[in-house]
Amino acid sequence: MPSISIVMPVYNEVPVPGDDSFLSRIQALLQLLRQGDELLLVDGGSTDQSWPVLQTLAEHPQVLAIQGNKGRAQQMNAGAEKARGDVLLFLHADTVLTKAAWQALLFKLDPSVWGRFNVCIDGKSAWLPVVSWFMNHRSRLTKIGTGDQALFVGRKLFDQVGGFPKQPLMEDVELCKRLKRVAPQKFVAVASPVFTSGRRWDVNGAWATIVLMWRFRFLYWRGVSADTLARLYADTRQKLPVTVAVFAKYPQAGRVKTRLIPMLGAEQCAMFARYLLLSTLDKLQGVNVALWTDGGTPEEWATLLKGRAIQCYVQPEGHLGVRMRAAVETHLNGSELVVLLGPDAVEFTASHLRELIDTARQQGLAFVPAHDGGYVALACNRVVPEIFSELIEWGTARVAEQTRVALRSKGLRAVWLSSQLDIDEPADLGRAIESGCVPVDWPVRYSSID
Repeated sequence: MPSISIVMPVYNEVPVPGDDSFLSRIQALLQLLRQGDELLLVDGGSTDQSWPVLQTLAEHPQVLAIQGNKGRAQQMNAGAEKARGDVLLFLHADTVLTKAAWQALLFKLDPSVWGRFNVCIDGKSAWLPVVSWFMNHRSRLTKIGTGDQALFVGRKLFDQVGGFPKQPLMEDVELCKRLKRVAPQKFVAVASPVFTSGRRWDVNGAWATIVLMWRFRFLYWRGVSADTLARLYADTRQKLPVTVAVFAKYPQAGRVKTRLIPMLGAEQCAMFARYLLLSTLDKLQGVNVALWTDGGTPEEWATLLKGRAIQCYVQPEGHLGVRMRAAVETHLNGSELVVLLGPDAVEFTASHLRELIDTARQQGLAFVPAHDGGYVALACNRVVPEIFSELIEWGTARVAEQTRVALRSKGLRAVWLSSQLDIDEPADLGRAIESGCVPVDWPVRYSSID
């Protein structure tokens, strides 16, 4: 039978170290490959952990990892250039090719054909099955498939039409139009579906996304160039998956951890605040981190953060809600999800970060509450004004409950994960050391900033 080269464009698919969701999808995909088949993973300059993960996957004899310029068309063409298979299958990183779909493709496989699979969209909206139905039936009638439907094409036919066009948007539509002109009778619609992520529908709203997609298809049909459409449409895939915004005061004696002064003294409180901040930042290695600072000069922060490539922002004036909202609004311009985190969340680990991110992606808003009545972290994919209200008594044990009440009053939902310890009182520090969250020798860790 003809051999198949699966080409997958990848960009920022591994947002935090240890995130194995992408890895598990690839491992399942590898189980489908026959002798002679291959998987080409084409990174588009990821800024997260994706490229190191791809290099690890490339240790498999049927996997090739390469780097190319960002942009699906360019990445898929780069993969196709290296591919050795008789048939090219272009699979998006958030689309799952099931065993049933794979077997259905093998049954119809012929190097002279081209086509796509039916698609099922996984997501929360009840409209997504309807969207999938219309996508599949429209595609069957028009012979125009989308990238979410996992396009496939014989190698020679792909080369005959010049591959994907070098354009930033609608490259899948244009490829199908070219194939339809030269080989209309060779179109194959595989009924067994692939499953693709409904994240953009969940994040942006099902109807809003449907209207937007049809608007851009209509504009493209009317002759508006792909470059113009790309400037009009900020695709969420062009954003970073996650930004973690850490809030911290400059560790100056007498200004930080003041409730611990009777136990530690002012100077050692400053050392402890430095330990908390730097250990938190080190836990977040490989994640896109932004530090929102309070106090200290740029030079002092640069000295403190020596060797850490972290962009700093100055917290605005106002209560904590004002400052947190500023961070969320700032980072949602370039990230799909924003996590707000305090440095004294000593129990918070990379595993907790993954759980928080996954929950917020599904539900939109998630919190990690603190034992003392506040919360140590939150994650959101949109601005929710109610959680930043001046009516919340910031800095008190009533913050979490008042946040819940504010959300319920507006009919809004959030997920509250298991509560954790943060350190404000002397007893908190004792519990943290006893449980191992803070090492006994913390005073000598990060004791020097040179």
